[in-house]
Amino acid sequence: MTRRRFAFWLGLALFTLAEQLRVSGFDDLAAAIIRRTKGDKEEASPVVREYWSVASNKTWWWYERENWIDGKWELTGITTPVHKKTGEPSAGRLDYLDESLVPEDVRVRGTKIKSLELPEVVQVASEEELVESVLEPGQADPARRARHGRPPSKWLRSLQAEELRIWLKTIDVPEAGVSGMTFWTHLTEDHSFEAENIEGLTIDEQAMLHAAAHYGY
Repeated sequence: MTRRRFAFWLGLALFTLAEQLRVSGFDDLAAAIIRRTKGDKEEASPVVREYWSVASNKTWWWYERENWIDGKWELTGITTPVHKKTGEPSAGRLDYLDESLVPEDVRVRGTKIKSLELPEVVQVASEEELVESVLEPGQADPARRARHGRPPSKWLRSLQAEELRIWLKTIDVPEAGVSGMTFWTHLTEDHSFEAENIEGLTIDEQAMLHAAAHYGY
């Protein structure tokens, strides 16, 4: 018998005894014991860890939600992608997250990104461009890894399927799963890979490429 279950039955017994003997002191004690067991149960409830970020590719931008699952961050959904030039939302899928779920501070960052990508605004060097300027092609970088591999390096995204197939055999990186979509969809929509560049990769190779992106390549 667990501690919580024992305390519950003890409290119930004290209530019953108080009723039979008409002793008021037992009532308060029993209530306190049962309240304590409820508090233990509430404290034992798992804490949901959630992380929101702004993501984009050449055409669309959107918000992404990730949750800490089994010791790693897993993508658990994205909001409806918005076209950068027209401002129109993407159509065709119904499983996008409602944008009202996005925390206010993240939405503020999204607004800034939209304003920076307007054609009439002078572009400044992005964090990605600064990273690329100090690294040799093919190097993993902690800054990219901290962004959950989004976007991977320009070098990695420039490789064709046959080149990727050869290169993937030379690296050893931890697995990184996807949730709610295929590796293909995740790589093209969330990690900015061109579909024609990864055409022909097997599912295992797509999974390895995804892991490489998350590792910071």
